[in-house]
Amino acid sequence: MLRRHPPLSPSSKLTDYLLMTRTLQYIVVGLSSFVVVPLVIYTFYYPTFHSDICSWPSASRSPRDLRLLLFGDPQIRGTDTSSSLRTRLDIFGNDYYLGHIYSTLLSRLHPSHVIVVGDLFSSQWISDEEFDLRTRRYKNRIFRRPSLDVTPAPVLLNLSGNHDIGYAHDITDSRVRRFEKHFGQLNFVVTGDDFRIIGFNSMSLDGSLDDDEKGQASFTRDVRNFLDEQMKVNFIGTTILATHVPLHKQRGICIDQPYFTYYDEESEQLVREQNMLSEETSQWLLNGFFGEGRAGHGVIINGHDHEGCLVRHAVVKGEPRWNVAAIATGDTRYQYDYDNSDSSGVLEVTVRSVMGQYGGNVGLLKGTWNTSTQDYTFSFSLCPFVQHIWWATYVMAIICACATVIAFIGLPFLDEKARRVFTGTMTPPILNSDPICHRSRHTIPASPPTSGRQTPIDVFVSGGKARKID
Repeated sequence: MLRRHPPLSPSSKLTDYLLMTRTLQYIVVGLSSFVVVPLVIYTFYYPTFHSDICSWPSASRSPRDLRLLLFGDPQIRGTDTSSSLRTRLDIFGNDYYLGHIYSTLLSRLHPSHVIVVGDLFSSQWISDEEFDLRTRRYKNRIFRRPSLDVTPAPVLLNLSGNHDIGYAHDITDSRVRRFEKHFGQLNFVVTGDDFRIIGFNSMSLDGSLDDDEKGQASFTRDVRNFLDEQMKVNFIGTTILATHVPLHKQRGICIDQPYFTYYDEESEQLVREQNMLSEETSQWLLNGFFGEGRAGHGVIINGHDHEGCLVRHAVVKGEPRWNVAAIATGDTRYQYDYDNSDSSGVLEVTVRSVMGQYGGNVGLLKGTWNTSTQDYTFSFSLCPFVQHIWWATYVMAIICACATVIAFIGLPFLDEKARRVFTGTMTPPILNSDPICHRSRHTIPASPPTSGRQTPIDVFVSGGKARKID
């Protein structure tokens, strides 16, 4: 025969309720201490945990040193009316994820220059309105102006990429105008005492010189004339070439392979797509800036190849020709030192993309001024920050904040009411009292009959009317 357990006494119910509250508080404290706090510390101080690759290799702070942060292909996307909530949330979070990387490295490393090597946006085909919208996101969420405590403020340089203005045969006047309106000239020079940074529109270098109705030939002439003028400058110092499309390399050296497609396959002039510059154009750049009779000192930086690559170009003795050898590819963790005084070779850095799916990488290129050689010694490393850690930090922080409010504010407030209910010290409120008789319509006799037929009970309702219930 089954026995019915006696109902819990009020004190037992109260004990269970308070135990549940205390357990939730312990869970919140444990979650904060062992999950959220470590995540927050790592997220905001991750360069410290990877000081071998996320810091400048030399402690020297000469005013002549160069400290460059290199961002490759952020390619921020946009939304439209058909975009799902998940897509909108992903794009919103990605903006602040990239902005977190920039602000964290900016405040800790104090770079002299920040260079975004093209492909700021994900498509060159977007409307002017969408371009303006993404520009505001780019400047307000990602590459925000540094606060007053970051002094001196770094020089921010934005290169054009194929997803900003198009490849050679896709470039139009309107695309160039809107880019230059917000980000400056396609072709520019930044000069210091011992260095110069030359940025240029690499997408037009292999374009056609024959005029057509689109006018792309004018951009090819502009960039070639600009580079010709810079090659003729008798500059004694280090030249840093900043381009979006990498120089030519043989198959197997980098992950990207030589690849060209044309709108007119017969003429091979109307470029539709390219992974690298042509071999002819690459040799022209190397000889013009670093060849015989030139200072021969410098570094080439670019993007486009999302996987990244690090190579060294070496001139062939007695010939105006350069060979190339691989140093590192992909997401290899490395720090590479390059003696710029060695005029027989030029370092080319293809920065791995800062996009989350490629590891959130930023290139750290430092030129340390060598007083004995009167030249720079360069070092380069990749500093990654995994996007899932950023998402986990903020999601867990939000969950923990909500749980804290419930456990330490909401439940203690309910605890007090629970004590009064379970201990019988709370008087139930009188609901909907009758304005005339001042008696609740739910009032029952204090001593109801214990036997026989139940006597009628007067039930008073609002308005003073009553009826008998058998």
